[in-house]
Amino acid sequence: MENKIKYAFNEIEKGDNCESCLNILTKDEVVKAKNFHSSFPQYKETPLAKLDNVAKSIGLGGIFVKDESYRFGLNAFKVLGGSFAMAKYLASRLGDDISNLGYEKLISEDIKKKLGDVTFYTATDGNHGRGVAWTANKLNQKSVVYMPFGSSVTRLENIKKEGAEASITDMNYDDAVRLAAKNAKETNGVVVQDTA
Repeated sequence: MENKIKYAFNEIEKGDNCESCLNILTKDEVVKAKNFHSSFPQYKETPLAKLDNVAKSIGLGGIFVKDESYRFGLNAFKVLGGSFAMAKYLASRLGDDISNLGYEKLISEDIKKKLGDVTFYTATDGNHGRGVAWTANKLNQKSVVYMPFGSSVTRLENIKKEGAEASITDMNYDDAVRLAAKNAKETNGVVVQDTA
C-alpha cells in the first residue's frame, strides 16, 4: 500500500458576489499566516497523535489527529484565526503587508509610536476570547472581552490572566457580540469576532 495523502479541490462556482470570498484561503495567505505565527518566540509545531487502534478497528491504514492543546500554551487552536486577523488589521493601519511585519517588528517602539493604543473587542464563551486577549497582550495592545451569561468563571479568569478587561455579562451570546461591536464603535476600537 502506498503511503500518500489524498485530497480533492473544492470546485466552488464563482458567482457575481464571490470574487473575493475565498481570498483568505489562498496559498499566499496560508504562508503569511504560518510565517506570522512562527515569528512568535512561543511558537512550536503542534504534534500529530497517531491513533493506531482506532485506525485498525475501522480498517484504515492510519489515523492522525493534530493535537492543538499545545498551541501557545492556550490549549486550543482558536488563537490562530483571531491573532492573524489582528495582525493584518495592524499591518493595514501601517499601510504595510503582514508578510513584512513579524512579531518582533510589531512589538517594536517605532511601530507602537505609529499605532498608538489599539483596543480589540470580542465576545466569547471561552477559547476565542482567550486567544484575542493573549494576542493583544503579546502585541502590547489592549483587549476587552464580553462573555455571555452562564459562562465559566474559570474561563473568565483565564482570559483575565492574559491581560484582558473581561466580564461575564447578563446577556446571551448574540447580545454580547452586539455589545462588543457597539463599544468598539464608540471607542474607535476593533471587533475581532469568530462569527460569520
